[in-house]
Amino acid sequence: MAEAVFFDVGQTLIFADPPVPEVFARVAARMGHAITVRDVEPCMADVDAYYQSEYLRDGDFWCVHERAVQIWLDMYAMMADYCGIRDGVPELCQAVYDEYLLPENWTLYPDVEACLQGLKRRGFRLGVVSNWDATLENLFRSLGLLPYFDEVIASAAVGYRKPDRAIFEIALERMGVKPGDAVHVGDLPEADGVGAERSGIRPVIIDRNSVLADCPYEKIPVLTDLVSLL
Repeated sequence: MAEAVFFDVGQTLIFADPPVPEVFARVAARMGHAITVRDVEPCMADVDAYYQSEYLRDGDFWCVHERAVQIWLDMYAMMADYCGIRDGVPELCQAVYDEYLLPENWTLYPDVEACLQGLKRRGFRLGVVSNWDATLENLFRSLGLLPYFDEVIASAAVGYRKPDRAIFEIALERMGVKPGDAVHVGDLPEADGVGAERSGIRPVIIDRNSVLADCPYEKIPVLTDLVSLL
């Protein structure tokens, strides 16, 4: 019987809302740049490809707060260049980053609070293990999520990232839980599944859109299924 449940954050508990093109266009317009969401959207495939290439080349940027922030600033700079913005680019990029420190630009999936409440009622201890910069705990506080969790482990705050087993071992130690008594839930088999498995933790993958047909790990379509699963 599991005693603790760890959760990933992005695309597991919360998602960016409004999406990045809308926030970028809104902030740019506020700073005097005449662009719209339609100007931004066509470059997003290249921006996403840049992130993926950097992650595959050296994903350890998630282990250092300043490097994690810089990745976002670099992507926003790409968007600015694509939209023809040449003046005040560093200030614009920082302003967009700062927008995502605000709770109003994130939304909880509709199954999150019912899941967390159900698990807490049944006596589970809850934690977070996420590849995120060091602002994660403050964001959780702003979103009203912090009271649910005993520990919030952000990769940039501890110097290790998923799927490194070290970040899971830190979470286990802080929670005082043995690997076999813990479950980790996330949306990425290659980070959440592999990392949890390496650490002896039971992996569960949330697959809301039924796109992970080849996932070798236990899957659920909604988080509320955890309550009965465990």
